[in-house]
Amino acid sequence: MCSGGLPNPPAPCPCPLRQAWGSLDALIGRLRAAYEEHGGRPESNPFGTRAVRIFLREVRDFQAKARGVSYEKKRKRPKSAAKLPIADVASATTSPLPPPPPSA
Repeated sequence: MCSGGLPNPPAPCPCPLRQAWGSLDALIGRLRAAYEEHGGRPESNPFGTRAVRIFLREVRDFQAKARGVSYEKKRKRPKSAAKLPIADVASATTSPLPPPPPSA
């Protein structure tokens, strides 16, 4: 178990020093965009290679495991709610407003 979160760890942390996954993901996204904005072809973009995506996934999983948090993708909305028209969804999820008071 890593002791990196303790204020006075009994021994140095053996974990590799890595940038936070969100920061890495954002940086690589900006590099990928800059490469293409400056004339690079998307299919030859070195920041979009499979190796980079695998590295980012490994960093994310490693950091989530170290924190004891499992990373799960966002779940899609249930199909029953997705099939209803917008007006039906609104009326099904909210109660109707009371009628305005009669004017005198």
